[in-house]
Amino acid sequence: MIHSTNNWDSVATLAAHNYTCGFHSCGREVSSEHGWLHRPNSQSRPDGMILVCPNCKQPTFFDLAEGIQIPGFALGSEVAGLPNEIDALWAEIRSCTGDNAFTAAVLTGRTLLMHIAVAQGAQAGQSFVSYVDYLEANHYSPPKSKAWIDKIRSHANEAAHEIVIKTIGDAEEIVVFLEMLLKFIYEFPTRGAKKDKP
Repeated sequence: MIHSTNNWDSVATLAAHNYTCGFHSCGREVSSEHGWLHRPNSQSRPDGMILVCPNCKQPTFFDLAEGIQIPGFALGSEVAGLPNEIDALWAEIRSCTGDNAFTAAVLTGRTLLMHIAVAQGAQAGQSFVSYVDYLEANHYSPPKSKAWIDKIRSHANEAAHEIVIKTIGDAEEIVVFLEMLLKFIYEFPTRGAKKDKP
């Protein structure tokens, strides 16, 4: 992480850098050529960069050494038709990913999966694995998703029971699966019902 504050170059035109703007009111995939570079000393390669979004004009900081973007962009997208509690947990998971809190996102994903299972008729107070098995056995998870379900079990159990730090890749796997599951259970039936109405 960058600690020095006195080695920023003057604002300049840089090589174009593609990124997703992390500001909640923007969130667009953009390419920016205007910003500042930070160097530990005049002879070294840049270890930090600030770019200005051409859409919302807000700055985004990149720690090039750690691979961190601030503000980060939230993984996943909004899902229609969600009950309030499930919608709140889904928003919390996405917010965690935008804050680079990937272990928190995975753990909250575990909680969301349990809420989904209980909302679909599973008995409260069961183990996490039993909830995953319930969703699979009752066909709430899409066909041929067993490999995804096994990944969810693995990531969630590691985050909850082992001393591990989850990465953006781990969180992305959880988010992709949960978004698919939420759309399969809530959004698609809601859209179908709307189309059936005269």
